[in-house]
Amino acid sequence: MNVAPSTVFQFCAKYGINLPCFCYHEKLTIAGNCRMCLVEVNTSMNLVIACAMPLLNKMRIYTNSKRVRRARENVLEFLLLNHPLDCPICDQGGECDLQDLALVIGSDRSRFYEFYKRSVDNLYCFGPLVKTIMTRCIHCTRCVRFLNEISDIQNFGVVGRGSMMEIGVYVTQFFSDELLGNIIDLCPVGALTSMPYAFNARSWELQKFKSVDILDALGSSIRVDVVNNQVMRILPVLDEAINEEWLTNKARFSYDALSVQRVCYPQIRLCNKFVIVS
Repeated sequence: MNVAPSTVFQFCAKYGINLPCFCYHEKLTIAGNCRMCLVEVNTSMNLVIACAMPLLNKMRIYTNSKRVRRARENVLEFLLLNHPLDCPICDQGGECDLQDLALVIGSDRSRFYEFYKRSVDNLYCFGPLVKTIMTRCIHCTRCVRFLNEISDIQNFGVVGRGSMMEIGVYVTQFFSDELLGNIIDLCPVGALTSMPYAFNARSWELQKFKSVDILDALGSSIRVDVVNNQVMRILPVLDEAINEEWLTNKARFSYDALSVQRVCYPQIRLCNKFVIVS
């Protein structure tokens, strides 16, 4: 990191110690609500969340003790309590943080056998580009913080408390935001996925090529994912000097024009009609 680490999470990241997390993102404010980055420190009797714990002098940090591993396993068990078992049809499969952490630190059994899973209605405020399956949501609030802080959409947030907690709005409305597609990349699970990319390919089938967006004057760094010589999706590439890690909707979703409206030959307008020329 360019700045001096101010939290335990940033300090561990600086020295290559990767702590599990869902809610933390370096471009957004700290929420500390997923509780996956629990660590043990000598200044507290209880476990603390690394992303919100300030770094102190002479602090001893234990990131892989038996107590920490047990706590993370319990937190993950609660996160999976209401999560649907639809990984085979989820577009996030292969790129899902919840899948990865459940494999590494998850338990092989659950203590909630006769528990009815909670179901949540989908959101329709993101338009035709973002597919929502909010039952998969783990309430990391990354999308909320991005829309509030980056896109300046203040009426999107957390509704309800406890088991009735949902991500959404009080009054359903359409968000017209040019950076809306970035919440797809921010979502650590399959609650927010790309609608044009749905059910088209799997992440391990894609060939990845780095490129530059030419649809505006910014020249954003992008990654083009291709299957069978056909562009399946376009994602941003981290470039702090240009687009950081965000991408506009036009650059992200305009690849369908390559197969539908692609101009293959030079044309000139004559009498209000396009004529193919050499």
